[in-house]
Amino acid sequence: MVRISLMAVAIGISLLGACETAPDPSPAPASEMVDAPAPVAPWREVAPENLVVLKTVAGDVMIELAPEVAPQHVAQFREAIRSNLYNGEYFYRVIDGHVAQAGLEFEHLLEDWAELPLEAERAVDADGFVPLGNEDLFAGQVGHRNGFAVGRESGQEWLLHCPGALGMARNSPPETGSTEFFVPIGQRRYLDRNYTIFGRVISGMAHINRLERVEPVQEDKIESFQNPDTSEKAFAARAQALSANEILSVGLAADMPESLRPRWEVMATPGAEWEDLKTSKRDYSIYDAFVVTPPKRVDICTLPVPARQVLVD
Repeated sequence: MVRISLMAVAIGISLLGACETAPDPSPAPASEMVDAPAPVAPWREVAPENLVVLKTVAGDVMIELAPEVAPQHVAQFREAIRSNLYNGEYFYRVIDGHVAQAGLEFEHLLEDWAELPLEAERAVDADGFVPLGNEDLFAGQVGHRNGFAVGRESGQEWLLHCPGALGMARNSPPETGSTEFFVPIGQRRYLDRNYTIFGRVISGMAHINRLERVEPVQEDKIESFQNPDTSEKAFAARAQALSANEILSVGLAADMPESLRPRWEVMATPGAEWEDLKTSKRDYSIYDAFVVTPPKRVDICTLPVPARQVLVD
């Protein structure tokens, strides 16, 4: 930087007809030379091992997993995917404004799958956290880490139950989650820290929102699915009733041929584009049509971090 400045001055003097020629500047001492920080890429690519392609009757849903947050849940979910556990299954519990839940539904079908410890929160990590910039109703502080919505308080950090989050369903005891996953289709922040969130939908949430609203099989009907004499008929009727909510297949991008592998990017957090987007959603003072200027706040669940597909020729 110093060399460029002195050379510019020398050129300016020669153009003005100065009678003396400025000497070449001496190089800066090594002690004064500092490497410039590497620029932050505005988008980051989702690792193939963390990119899930969930195909439904309505369309494809792309999910990014968060193994650094819930490693055991992500590991078992990958194993379930690779064993084709979810292929041909259904979103069997879809409650308006609540969640869409999928999997095998019946406990007698889940006996081969380990029950997982609750991985709902972890110790705060200072690196990579980007504060939202305003107060939150449910947590002392909220923001984003690697594109995931995060809450933090009292030295702990957790992923939020915003629409599109990927969570693990369970029974009442906290360490009973195994294979049944859910996606909130409304803001369910009161569930924060009570269930494990281990990923989020980055594309195709509209297909989840359009699922038919259904209730799971009632307790008094479960026996018909367990009894060999009645189970075939019961499962056939269930398949017909849930046909609109069928999961055609679930796969990991890492397991697909590289030439056919989908590629997705998520806007970098931190990043200049992300900061500009937050500001545009928080500050409406530039709009003359507003009689009353809204407060400069944004609800973290109404601003998911954008994602985009990388198209390869």
